Amino acid sequence: MASGMHSEERRQFERLLRQQRLGRIGDRMAVLENFLTSEEHHTAEGWHQFLKSRGVDLGESFVAQTLELLVRFGLAMRREFEGGPPRYEHRHLGEHHDHLICTACGTITEFHDPALEAMKSQAASQHGFHALRHKLQIYGLCEKCRSARQPSMPLAMASAGERLRVEGLTGGQAAKRQLEELGLNLGVEIEVISANGGPMVLVVKGTRLAMGRGVAQKVLVSQISDN
Repeated sequence: MASGMHSEERRQFERLLRQQRLGRIGDRMAVLENFLTSEEHHTAEGWHQFLKSRGVDLGESFVAQTLELLVRFGLAMRREFEGGPPRYEHRHLGEHHDHLICTACGTITEFHDPALEAMKSQAASQHGFHALRHKLQIYGLCEKCRSARQPSMPLAMASAGERLRVEGLTGGQAAKRQLEELGLNLGVEIEVISANGGPMVLVVKGTRLAMGRGVAQKVLVSQISDN
């Protein structure tokens, strides 16, 4: 089934390229050929490296341009995930899926939930809205990253959006006293606002504060589950 579908996509792409009088058709077909063999969500650079690993080196700018053509012709989808460059994935006609994105390792997992799809349609209908397209992106921690953590970990390892509980403070008495003065006592809950380079931004007892990674390394926390 997939092989036959891919053959049709190849024929359609070549026909569209000729209709648009675009050059380097053979090279563009090579990009498509390799693109269809993977269901990964790569950036343009990632797809360029993927092609190179298969002995096809066409230059990153050319690969990026061809990926945009695939999007334009409905053979690929351009996804923009929070905090990163656009990624490209195969577009399956008549199918829809959503994404789970791990903020620790970057893994992207596709999922489809009929009940969720029905709920989205119902919500649009209730507001008299005719939906044309939608996307759902859930950010969190994948099972592998969660299982790799100990019962407690340094706050410096946390990701934006996490809710945590202070389990312990390390370092000398002066360091512990400084942390306690910031409100980081045992049992206190923390929400991580930002953890992408530079000082971390946290919410502690309703107050926002910035904390360097070195200090955050001394705060041991555990994850608060939503379940």
